[in-house]
Amino acid sequence: ANAAGLDLNRDHMKLETSEARSQVMLFRNYDPHVAYDLHTTDGSVHGYHLTYAEPLHPATDSAITNLLRGRWFPAVTLRIKQADNWDMFYYGNLADTPVDRGGGGQEGGWYSFDHRPRFSENYWGLRNRVGILSEAYSYATFEDRINATRRFVEEGLDYAYAHASEIRRITAAADAHAIIGESLPLRARLHRGADIPILRGDVADEINPYTGQRMLHRTDVRRPEMMPDYTTFEGAEFARAPRSYFVPAALTAVIERLAAHGVRTSRLTQPQVVAGERFRLDSTWTTAREFQGHKERQVRGAWESVQDTLPAGTVVVAMDQPLARLAFI
Repeated sequence: ANAAGLDLNRDHMKLETSEARSQVMLFRNYDPHVAYDLHTTDGSVHGYHLTYAEPLHPATDSAITNLLRGRWFPAVTLRIKQADNWDMFYYGNLADTPVDRGGGGQEGGWYSFDHRPRFSENYWGLRNRVGILSEAYSYATFEDRINATRRFVEEGLDYAYAHASEIRRITAAADAHAIIGESLPLRARLHRGADIPILRGDVADEINPYTGQRMLHRTDVRRPEMMPDYTTFEGAEFARAPRSYFVPAALTAVIERLAAHGVRTSRLTQPQVVAGERFRLDSTWTTAREFQGHKERQVRGAWESVQDTLPAGTVVVAMDQPLARLAFI
């Protein structure tokens, strides 16, 4: 959290913090091909020195996720295993007590966290960039956490350097790809993959020599156990990407937020008759509990065909642009 009590890794879409605004300004002005977000876990006891994740939103250009899961992460993981004998794997938490994941199914497994672009690497993926989450293991020593993170970044940057042309090609193709007319996922759910071996670990109780508080310390236990893989997401609700969106000029907060993200817009210079679709609201409700200073609102409804005369000044978000996926979400 920053001084205002807002979690910076929940602010990549709404951009309410100066820190998130600064980061998105960097992406507008510098536009790096690769971005890392370095964390430490606070979750399950497992056998990995570090876990990682690619952009998890299923609307991300598939070439980016295929690069990371198909070649980048396996290569980095293998090199570190060979050089340091450290195990690394996709980020997850153990569901030791069976939990209901929706659809009536209940089972334990290795579960990822969240696909929404309020989180860093998910957001970067929707910008058509290679976003990487790194999670050092919280119960390892501070020295081991630093070393594991350093090795993961070093090997990852070596891979990026060696495959720079491929990264440029993939991100440029994602920028150029027109999503107009495609059905893309708005909401998602965890995808059940195959049963895979997950390394369980163990911890020992220790007393912190400085604070006197109880703490958990990793022991060198790595015990494989087969369990379902829930580290990717699949679309659960879809919508068709339009040729453009029209935003009423009075919605200044929306227009400003689009500009902050770098989404290109234009304005109608004169009234225009448009045959298109408008979203008709059927219901709307807010959560009882506040999250990040807001009570989250959900809206339900449907698109209906309309013919309307849009006034001069209406903002047009054309979807034949690199940030079309971000604008869509």
